[in-house]
Amino acid sequence: MYIPLYKDRSFVHQKYVVAGLSLAQIAAEIFSSKEAVRASLKRFGIPIRDPHKPHGRPSQPRYGKQIRSGRVSPHLAEQQMIQTIAELRRQGLTLRKIAEILTSIGVPTKKRGKSWHPQMVSRILDS
Repeated sequence: MYIPLYKDRSFVHQKYVVAGLSLAQIAAEIFSSKEAVRASLKRFGIPIRDPHKPHGRPSQPRYGKQIRSGRVSPHLAEQQMIQTIAELRRQGLTLRKIAEILTSIGVPTKKRGKSWHPQMVSRILDS
């Protein structure tokens, strides 16, 4: 009788904890679903990693920060822009209107993009 690999505690532990594979990678390897692998981890008491937890070194610092000599430090021009964005929001402007204003006056985005998006403004205000 065939027993699926995700029902073997030592297999799941080896792949997820020791090898550091993701749920999707394990599922693809054994031709199963991520949910079956996740259920096995829970059943065997293996803690599931938080997929949203920051890991490693960020590829780019947040708006208002910069990397200098390998250290994160404040970016003064962006810090001033954050204060301006917060003030516009306090005055009752929508995220979309703030994004339009920033684009129209030529304020560069963090990646030097040409236009601002309301979601970008929202992330700046939330940080």
